[in-house]
Amino acid sequence: MTPKKAIAWGCGIVAAISVAGIAAVVLFFFYMSRDPKGVRISVDGPTDVVVGQGFALKISIVNERPRKVLALSDIDIAEDYLAGFTVSTIDPPPKSSMHVPIDNSRSFTFGIQIPPGEARSFTFNLRAEKAGVYRGDVDVCEGARFITGMAQTAVKEKE
Repeated sequence: MTPKKAIAWGCGIVAAISVAGIAAVVLFFFYMSRDPKGVRISVDGPTDVVVGQGFALKISIVNERPRKVLALSDIDIAEDYLAGFTVSTIDPPPKSSMHVPIDNSRSFTFGIQIPPGEARSFTFNLRAEKAGVYRGDVDVCEGARFITGMAQTAVKEKE
């Protein structure tokens, strides 16, 4: 093989590997950007409370898949929403929680399996701390993929 042919083959192989790598990255991001299929969530809480009042923010998750278990890893609640409240208790209690700076949320890790066709509820007992309107995303995560709901509560001063 001549040096020119060797260089041409080398460049061709490098180009093919580069194209395959770019395709893999694009497919990965396409897969990760889709919501988990067969999952329904609802976020229920009061629209109005007063400073000092306790209330429940209930997150219900339904696995509508016919055969696949939902591996619920985390529930992430936007810090913009939680800024007006103190979290008193959570039922069931999470294994851990941490601040996620990338999307400014608090992530509560549960690691719970929800069988096909079943539902599970998570109750966050909160107490209103300061007046304002608080809203933010509630992400229900299955690994790195998630489906988003919204929480909003207006807190008024005591009269």
